[in-house]
Amino acid sequence: MKVQLSEHIAAAAGPLINQAVERGFAGQLFEANPELWGKKAQPESARRLGWVAPVDRWLPLAEEVSGLREELAAKGVHQVVLCGMGGSSLAPEVVAAHFHVPLTVLDTTHPNQLAPILTGDLSATVVVVSSKSGGTLETDSQRRACEAAFRNQGIEPADRIIVVTDPDSPLHLSASQAGYRVFLGDDTIGGRFSALSPFGIVPCVLAGVDMTAVLNEAHAARVQLSADVPDNPGLLLGAGMAAQAPEVNKLILREHRPFPGFGDWVEQLVAESSGKDGVGLVPFVGSRGAHYDDALSIGGQGSDIVVDASLGELFLLWEVATAFACQILGVNPYDQPNVESAKVAAKALLEQPDVVGRDERGVDGFSVWGSPDLLDGETLPQLIAQWKKHLRGNSYGAVCVFGNQKLAGAWSQAVRGAEGQVHRPVSLGFGPRFLHSTGQLHKGGPAQGVFLQIIQIADRSVDIPGREFDFGTLFLAQAHGDAQVLVEAGLSVLSVTASTDQLPAVWAALEG
Repeated sequence: MKVQLSEHIAAAAGPLINQAVERGFAGQLFEANPELWGKKAQPESARRLGWVAPVDRWLPLAEEVSGLREELAAKGVHQVVLCGMGGSSLAPEVVAAHFHVPLTVLDTTHPNQLAPILTGDLSATVVVVSSKSGGTLETDSQRRACEAAFRNQGIEPADRIIVVTDPDSPLHLSASQAGYRVFLGDDTIGGRFSALSPFGIVPCVLAGVDMTAVLNEAHAARVQLSADVPDNPGLLLGAGMAAQAPEVNKLILREHRPFPGFGDWVEQLVAESSGKDGVGLVPFVGSRGAHYDDALSIGGQGSDIVVDASLGELFLLWEVATAFACQILGVNPYDQPNVESAKVAAKALLEQPDVVGRDERGVDGFSVWGSPDLLDGETLPQLIAQWKKHLRGNSYGAVCVFGNQKLAGAWSQAVRGAEGQVHRPVSLGFGPRFLHSTGQLHKGGPAQGVFLQIIQIADRSVDIPGREFDFGTLFLAQAHGDAQVLVEAGLSVLSVTASTDQLPAVWAALEG
């Protein structure tokens, strides 16, 4: 495991690393000292440091789940679907991709993406419902829909649904009563720090990954990462990221080969941990990596910060680095105060008779809404051109798509085209997935974002048993709620509602 800083970054980070070594930051971190981030953060930190405990404690769990996988396979059940949001889905997605094992991740509420799975043949499918709090609205809704889908095909849900949650959560209690197999996490580990816990282990082992190797890599990495020495990789990476903030606060995350999707996991870890109190580090996955005065690149050779590690090492390395970077920035890495605002807004909309009842206007057959500064145009290309004009100085663009993630390739191409025109970094996020990661940074971090929200109208309807609303209503409420909170925070937002057939016109306007 090795981290190398460019000469310029090393000069800025050096004093911070030396201070950390003198004060024993790394050693105190692995002793779970909650005072490292100040008195204000101490109550939250005191109950969120379980991630620094030795991860070899989970080896028996990996073996137990492996036995369960064999039991299911003997019954012809081998397809794994994971219902989870944020930290409960991103780490398993990375691990499964690296080891080339199939794992279907449901971290969406869009009917176009949900319907094919729920109405498909489930005879060989096991569903993992993963939620630390046990009350995540998206995951609870997916669980209800999966239960109904199994029953519709004559399958007993208790035979096919496995739950991962924290002890005594609402999900723990209800799942136990329903006779589901339940695996319990550690409630002293926050969601975005849970990759090397049951939330990362259970779905991956069920999918066919030997998590023993990953856990052993991370366990061995503790020796380097807990040492109070200047070449500690966690201190190097954390100081490298934060040493020049707030002037340099954009992180261009280059691909961590051979770990596809790892940047998405880093994005939520760094953004949600650091983006609050008006400060934060803004990560960009898939950016072309053009040079910006307020950005640095992290990844393979040629980056400002070069990272070389195995997968297990990478998870723990980035967790340590993020914790250290947050101390440098003066923020609490374990809370997410602005995530709740979008949830509250969505809930309020769901309680109204008409979720879509906002003052939209028609443009080129699209419905548009937003802040007044981005509504100066009579055609969609003019409106998106206005959005692009706002990307200047130290700003960044954020394209927030509430739609089918299966179209990610087309969206990525369009966003990269826009980025090349405006010469500013532009992120791409899919809702409600990003609400559990960069959503915190968008609202609580530096007020530099210029937001383009695209809502893809659902072509299908999917019910949520026991709820007064369906998935189409839920995803609209989440999209409208997020846009509303951004505008109320004084940020520039353009929200465009489009049918699936209209999406090529949106992509063309972004690239044009």
